[in-house]
Amino acid sequence: MKQVWRKQKPRTPGFIRAFTMETPLGDVLEAEFNFHERLVRLAVEIKEEKGRMYGATVKNGTVQAEKDITSGRAYPVFRKLWPFREYFSALPDKDMLACIGGAYEIYPPFVPDAQEKGRSSRLPLESALFPSTRYDSIFGIVRETRFQRWRRLRREAREARGSLWLRFKRRVWGDLQDICLGVGFGCLVYYLYYDYVVLGLTLGILGMAAGLLDFLVRKRSVLMTKVLSFLSFGSYFFYNGYVYF
Repeated sequence: MKQVWRKQKPRTPGFIRAFTMETPLGDVLEAEFNFHERLVRLAVEIKEEKGRMYGATVKNGTVQAEKDITSGRAYPVFRKLWPFREYFSALPDKDMLACIGGAYEIYPPFVPDAQEKGRSSRLPLESALFPSTRYDSIFGIVRETRFQRWRRLRREAREARGSLWLRFKRRVWGDLQDICLGVGFGCLVYYLYYDYVVLGLTLGILGMAAGLLDFLVRKRSVLMTKVLSFLSFGSYFFYNGYVYF
């Protein structure tokens, strides 16, 4: 995997080394290194998310900043960078890997020496699970404990979600649009056909379409209250139209 990393001119001022590569699935990875500040900037452009970019800045094993580069907002990117940890671990720069210091589970590849060749085959796995801390004091690496990491991830997730009022403002306009569109389209169908069965089927389809619109287009969680309301009214009109009319 080391051969696929290519040198490029650093994009960020102050960074002196930069590497880039493209994975077999079309994702683009970037890594930049500021030797004097001991900073490493990691970035991922994910093809499945239509080229959306995420980045993080690491200093001596400690994450300094995380953001959604496309939107420019702070965003917890562990789940975005972690799947590419093996690619980043193959960076052809030992100083850069030392400064990353195990962040996002990115470690240098295990290379057994002559004395370790006769040991158990479990050693590479143990090295990945329990990285050596022998040189931490030399590079100034401060590793997070499990409790500190858990608290940081919870804090970052809470900051990314925002307050209840902020989340309400983010999605209220889109949900109101869906409801008004659904009610208007349902009234149009009823006045065209005067048939409760057709109206019920239409409302059920609109409910599922509203859920897919939230999930696939708006990239957010589905508001089940909205979907279930459409499905409930659709079931009511379909049942009454089928039984009584």
